[in-house]
Amino acid sequence: MTFDQIMQRNISSKELLQMVQYYRGQLTQDALDYLKDRGIQSEIIEKFLIGFEKDMIGFQPNDKGFNGYFHNRIIFPLQTMEQDVVDLIGRSIDGREPKFKSLIGVEDVFFNEMVLKQVDDVILCNSIFDVLSLEQAKLPSICMINSQLNDQLLTKMENKRVFICFGNDEIGRRETIRVAKWLESVIKELYIIHLPKGFKDVNDFFIRMKNPSDEFINIINKTLKESLLSPIAPDSSNLVLFQEEYIKRYNKKLSGIKTGFKALDELLVGGLQEGLYLVGGAVSVGKTTFLKQLTDQMATNVPVLYISWDMTSFELWVRSMSRFTGCSTQQIFSGQVPVQDIQLANQTYSTLAKNIWTLDANIHTSLEDIAIILNKILLQLHKKPVIIFDHLQRIHLKQGLSMPAHEQQLHVTYNLHHWSRQWGVPILLSATGKEENFPPELVASIDSYIHLEGNNKEENSLVTIELKKNRNGSIGKIQFSFNKTIGLFSEILKDAD
Repeated sequence: MTFDQIMQRNISSKELLQMVQYYRGQLTQDALDYLKDRGIQSEIIEKFLIGFEKDMIGFQPNDKGFNGYFHNRIIFPLQTMEQDVVDLIGRSIDGREPKFKSLIGVEDVFFNEMVLKQVDDVILCNSIFDVLSLEQAKLPSICMINSQLNDQLLTKMENKRVFICFGNDEIGRRETIRVAKWLESVIKELYIIHLPKGFKDVNDFFIRMKNPSDEFINIINKTLKESLLSPIAPDSSNLVLFQEEYIKRYNKKLSGIKTGFKALDELLVGGLQEGLYLVGGAVSVGKTTFLKQLTDQMATNVPVLYISWDMTSFELWVRSMSRFTGCSTQQIFSGQVPVQDIQLANQTYSTLAKNIWTLDANIHTSLEDIAIILNKILLQLHKKPVIIFDHLQRIHLKQGLSMPAHEQQLHVTYNLHHWSRQWGVPILLSATGKEENFPPELVASIDSYIHLEGNNKEENSLVTIELKKNRNGSIGKIQFSFNKTIGLFSEILKDAD
């Protein structure tokens, strides 16, 4: 996928309003029943201009091509503080993924952000349905569309008293801590609301709790009272999260993203976690081939975004075809493999490709450009992805900005580490060289360093993959056999005692 292909849909404000009215007119009884089951009243449906798109059967001509885009989804218009509709968000009612789907991909507007003009106190929630439940109780609330904060959103929160109330599970507690760190620098006061055990989120609380409005206000008042007694939350507020984390480590059940290599996952204590991983090694040792194999293996479970300055998307696809067919990359590049073999391999690969986004970068593509594209893709995903950058020495911050190479690399690394925390995802960054060749400040800013060492001249060789730094677990070495002809890394399993 080239950057020219990733274009924002060209839809005028007038067309968006027409679509809003059209979808409002499609609200079926099934859609209304779904909203009723979620505790949403008719007044709120009207106030938020909620609509629906029916399942499409047969050919549906439409010059914009949007018929069927939201099929079987409740549709929520996204409005600015001035109440201008800038996007549409669809939520499936039949379990299909992703649950939430954006038409345009606007990332700098909160859902229900109009309330920010009217109040100084606001509740920051996890989902649209949480906001709708609180709105019925006359409690001002907003939510992020894709759970990602950015500078534009932070600016809108300046000097507000913010009450965070996310999901009542481990993921929600982690998100609360992550978002709270971002908000602390701009808001007036910050409070974290803890729901009673047994309720998964705000919407669930309002559906099942008796007198939910009164009870929720009591929880807010309790939160304020405890904060007055202890302005800075003691460590006890995080003990449940810490204990959950340790128990998972103790039982070897950490919820990291599996790489597809058992020994590597064990060394990473369950797989890839949030943070920045530097993947280093000499020229032609196999870094890109290793990362492409990782991409295909991880794509069986999670989305993977691969941004390449090193190879084109076609060249990376050839690496996958080589592994699937057992034919060399040279044979595939020169067209010597039977078409039916490539078709069969491509059919197998197509299942993985639905979870892979490969972006062709070039000398004119800056990190600033990438940020815009990634934010749009992240809005469409139902799972947090792994993001891979290949490679460090070819990335520059922005067009027209000139600085020494080592300084540029430091800034790029800092920004990627920042993104991994902001988005709560693992980011892998390949780089040519050894740890001692990188500036100490660069190594200090990464969470893990994975080094590949091997003979880059042999077609079949041993490659040592060493985890030399790991803030989330242990360090150590793993031996791999590397078939350079077909680009295949295979773990060398240790003999059982």
